[in-house]
Amino acid sequence: MNQSYSELEAQKEKVTNGSPKLKIIAPCKLGKGILKLSKSESEYFEVLFQEIQSSFCFFIPASGSGSRMLDFLQIELEENDKGKRTKTGAFVSQIREFSFYKTLNETQKEKLHDLIGSTEFVNFLLKNENGGVGLQTYPKALVPFHSYLNEERSAFIEHLIQGVNLTRQGVNFHFTIQQIHEAPFNKTLNEFRIQNELLRDVHFSFQHADTDAFVFDHEMNMLQSNGVPLRRPSGHGALLDNLNAINNQYVLVKNIDNVQHENKAGEGIKVWKVLCGILHKVKKELKTITEKNDFTVLSLFNERYGLFSDQELNLAKSVEGLNALVNRPLRICGMVLNDGKAGGGPFFVELDGVVSKQIVEGVQVTGERQESVFKSSTHFNPVMMAIDTFDMSGNKYDLKDFSNAEQYFVVEKNYNGQKIKFMERPGLWNGSMFHWNTLFIEVPSASFTPVKTILDLLKPPHLSD
Repeated sequence: MNQSYSELEAQKEKVTNGSPKLKIIAPCKLGKGILKLSKSESEYFEVLFQEIQSSFCFFIPASGSGSRMLDFLQIELEENDKGKRTKTGAFVSQIREFSFYKTLNETQKEKLHDLIGSTEFVNFLLKNENGGVGLQTYPKALVPFHSYLNEERSAFIEHLIQGVNLTRQGVNFHFTIQQIHEAPFNKTLNEFRIQNELLRDVHFSFQHADTDAFVFDHEMNMLQSNGVPLRRPSGHGALLDNLNAINNQYVLVKNIDNVQHENKAGEGIKVWKVLCGILHKVKKELKTITEKNDFTVLSLFNERYGLFSDQELNLAKSVEGLNALVNRPLRICGMVLNDGKAGGGPFFVELDGVVSKQIVEGVQVTGERQESVFKSSTHFNPVMMAIDTFDMSGNKYDLKDFSNAEQYFVVEKNYNGQKIKFMERPGLWNGSMFHWNTLFIEVPSASFTPVKTILDLLKPPHLSD
C-alpha cells in the first residue's frame, strides 16, 4: 500500500474520532508535584550552573507570524459599534510608543495617521504594497519589540543578547523558522555578529513538510488544492524532530515571544541558572542511583524532589525496573502561577494504571468532573524548560522513543472561509515528552512576559523604565 495513502487513512480515522482524552487525577500544586525553592536553595543551584554553562544550546520555536499580533484590528474594525473598538483605540492612541513605529520613515508615519479608523489603515500596516509597513511579511521574531537609546530590537535579537548575558563564555542557539524567512534572519544575525563576539553557533531549521497534516472538511472529505491533497503544519509537536537533531546535552527551551527588555531581563536570567543547576544536580544523583542499583537511595532521592509517583516507584523495585525508570530524558520545567491565561497546566495523569506528571491541555479532558479538576489547576504551562537529552553513559537519546503518539490533538480552524479539521502531532511539551522524567519548579511570574497581541508591548517588562 502507498505510504502516503496509508498515512492519509490513519489521520482520517484519528480526526473522525477526535482528540484522545487523558484521565487527570489531580493538579500538581506546591508541595504536591511542584517544588518551591527557598532563597538559599536558589542561590545554591545558581552556583551549580557554572559547571555546565559552556555546554548547552537554546532551542527557540520562532516561526510565528507577526501579523497575528494585530488580528484584533481587523476584528474590531468590522464592529458596527465604534464604542466596542477598545483595543484598536488603545493601539492608535499610543502608536508612537511602539518600537516598530519608530523604525518607519516619515512618509509611512503620515500615511498611517491619515488612514486611522479605516480598513486601509490595517492594510497599510500589514502589507508592503504602495509603501506599506508590511508587518504580515515579518515573522514575529523580527518585529521590533523594544526601544533603546540608539536602536530598536526584535525578539530575535533580545534572545541572543539574553543568552550572551546568561554566560559570558559564549552561547549556542537553534531557532525553528519558516524557510521563506531564512534570508532576513541571516541578515539580522550577521549584523548582530559584528557587534558581539561571544555568540557561538546559531542554527536555523524548518518544520519538516512531511510532518504536515492532511486536511478534511466537516463531512470528512479530504480537501485538495490544485489537485494535490491540502496539508497544514501539524503543531509544535512536529518540532520534536528538530529538537532531536540537536547534539548538545543540555538544551534550554523557550518561546520566541517570551522575552523581556534587557533592563528587565535579570529575573529570567536568574531562573535559567537555577533550572540548569537543578538539572545538573538531579542528573548526577540519578547517575549515582543507577550505579548503585539501590532502591532505598532512589526512595530517599524522591522524597526530596518528588520526581516519580508512587506507582512509578513500585515499578523500580527490580534492577531492570529501576534502570528503565531512571534512564529517560530529563526536563526541569519552570512553572508560573496561572493568572487566567489560556492554556494547559501540570497534572497527575493515570494511564494504564501508572500515574505520572504531565502537561495537559483542555482539549485532552472531557466530562464535568474532569473539567472541574482541570479548572482547579494553580499553575500554567512550562514557560522555560532546561532539558538533558543524554543517557547515563553520555550517549544521545532518540527522543522519539519517549513520545506518546496517541496523545495527538484534533483541531478545527478556518481556511479561506471554510471550516476545516486536521490532526496536530502530540504537543512538544505534552505527548511528545510523555515518557520523560519531569520536575516542576515554581518560578517568578516576571519570567513569563509573552507578547500575544502588540498591546502587550506596552506592559512594563517590555519598556525601558
